[in-house]
Amino acid sequence: MQTEQKTKTKTSLKQEKIVLVAQKTKYSLTRLALLTTLLTAAGVAGRVAFQFIPSVEPLTPLAILLGFFVGPVAGFFSGASGFFASNFLVWGGQGYWTIFQCVGAGVAGLIGGLFGKFFRFNERFFGNRFSKKELFAALAATAIGITLYETIVTLGTGAVATLFNPALLLLYAVTSIPFSLVHLASSLGFATALYEFKEQLKKMKGGKIIEREILGLRVTGSGDGVAGNRVVPYLYSRKTAGDGGGQHDSGFWFKRKKQDSDS
Repeated sequence: MQTEQKTKTKTSLKQEKIVLVAQKTKYSLTRLALLTTLLTAAGVAGRVAFQFIPSVEPLTPLAILLGFFVGPVAGFFSGASGFFASNFLVWGGQGYWTIFQCVGAGVAGLIGGLFGKFFRFNERFFGNRFSKKELFAALAATAIGITLYETIVTLGTGAVATLFNPALLLLYAVTSIPFSLVHLASSLGFATALYEFKEQLKKMKGGKIIEREILGLRVTGSGDGVAGNRVVPYLYSRKTAGDGGGQHDSGFWFKRKKQDSDS
């Protein structure tokens, strides 16, 4: 009987661990999707704001940096979905070019993610020797990503626009070079400016800024007196005060203190 009880207890503990890991994974994916959506919306707003300046837009470099610091999937999704959404709001609208823009921007964000993984691998392997080269790695990812974006968009839209005529396609590609260079230079400028927010981006990746400062959410645990591991509004959370071991309630939108009766 004792052996059966021990076996049931171990099985129950394993099941609880599996459920807890699944909940944490779902929670992490949710806040990652939220982070990607918020930054993509910011990139869409920036593209709309700069739409009257040819070849100048912050959406692609933002997707590249998002991929660099967060991951390739986030970078690809940000670039592809951002161009699809923003084409509803900019001059020119939707068209066959949207396909190539989405693919090009998605590939650019993916390249940023691959560069970020490679940089972090080398940083761990070689130590602090690479610590000062993070900006150059991000700019290199931006340069390669924008180059691939321009190649995909130019050849794709040019082939359709010229009905796959080789001579006209070559002429189309040559006349597009000045605009591609402007796009490259402006994207490097945007990437340099956006890089200054890398620490905030890393914190947002952890979910703290989005959950507690924007949405006011937190994860409950056993210390909160709530069964299970759930996401709840961050209106109140029990915290231990430094003086006398008393407790008080703190809220996100408003704060108040309540002294215990024995303190």
